[in-house]
Amino acid sequence: MNILILCTSAGLGGLELYAEREWNILKQKGHKCFFVLGEGSKLSERIDGKNERNLILGKRNNRFPLISARKLANFIDKNNIDIVHMHWGKDLNLGSLAKRLSRNKPGLVYSRHMGITRSKRDWLHRFFYNQVDKVLVISKQVLKEAFTYLPLSKEKISLLYLGVPDPVQGIPMCDNTLGLPFMKHNFRIGMFGRIEHGKGQHLLLKAMDELVKDDCDMSAVIIGHVMDTEYFSKLQSTIKDSNLGDRIGFIDFIEQPMQVMPCFDVIVLLTYCETFGLVLVEAMRAGVTVIGTDAGGVPEIITNNETGMLIPPGDISALVDNLRMLYQDAELKNRLAQKGKSSADKMFNETEHFNQLNNVLMMV
Repeated sequence: MNILILCTSAGLGGLELYAEREWNILKQKGHKCFFVLGEGSKLSERIDGKNERNLILGKRNNRFPLISARKLANFIDKNNIDIVHMHWGKDLNLGSLAKRLSRNKPGLVYSRHMGITRSKRDWLHRFFYNQVDKVLVISKQVLKEAFTYLPLSKEKISLLYLGVPDPVQGIPMCDNTLGLPFMKHNFRIGMFGRIEHGKGQHLLLKAMDELVKDDCDMSAVIIGHVMDTEYFSKLQSTIKDSNLGDRIGFIDFIEQPMQVMPCFDVIVLLTYCETFGLVLVEAMRAGVTVIGTDAGGVPEIITNNETGMLIPPGDISALVDNLRMLYQDAELKNRLAQKGKSSADKMFNETEHFNQLNNVLMMV
């Protein structure tokens, strides 16, 4: 089949990297794959925009992107595209209009990576969703929201959990990647994700302050892009005021986090309501114990006190108690890690995920 992957997002995170992995894996499965990217985007820097199978689109009117849609429709017809697969919510209007303008009328599949917080049943959303043949959602929580808010029949909406690759073999280069100050402490906490208030990095700082005062030999590393500079400044001030400078460090976004995850004793996800929690799946498959918030899609990943630990969103006391428990009980920590890995290996295997995705695309 001729499959076009549409992702014009400017950023580089889980959604964009997933689109890139799909592009590579579907080519390995024998499909002829094309990519539509945004001008100046991180993905366009990684993928050869001059390749005849790729199309770079400039800035556009996101509400009614007629000029870009016409370019995309021409590209679809020129290359006899069978399926267009979208990932970024702001590309929905573009993909829908391009299908309407195309002579080829390809199948249109939309993978919804984010939660849905309001109704899309107004006339404008109906106009665009009318062109969508299939919506794939990444958690049962989003499936419920899609049934409630999207102007589509339930038959057009399906759950497909994300998958992550097998863990990297070998000894992780913790000293080189994370730094020696981090390594000198016996118990190490990792936190991966964009640095912004909703991700809850401040909660970890408050928990660390309590635990260090109780003489727990711990350190923490926060890994991710700084999205909110004011929030980041407040985090740095908190670290300075609490004298935690030798206990907590920051590292920019790591493209392959599973390579460094085994450096940690526990990885925490403290988002107030995470749509899915891919970082938890990566950590579990890497054999690391996890703590996540009991909200959104996270309870679909973690079975509390069996494959990891769940805490109420924003509950610093629960976070402190669970971290102290894992710090004091290595047997518990190792048992949770082993059962978590076994569960994630079965539920969130990347090979199985893309096999299922391939079947969906072939049936549209």
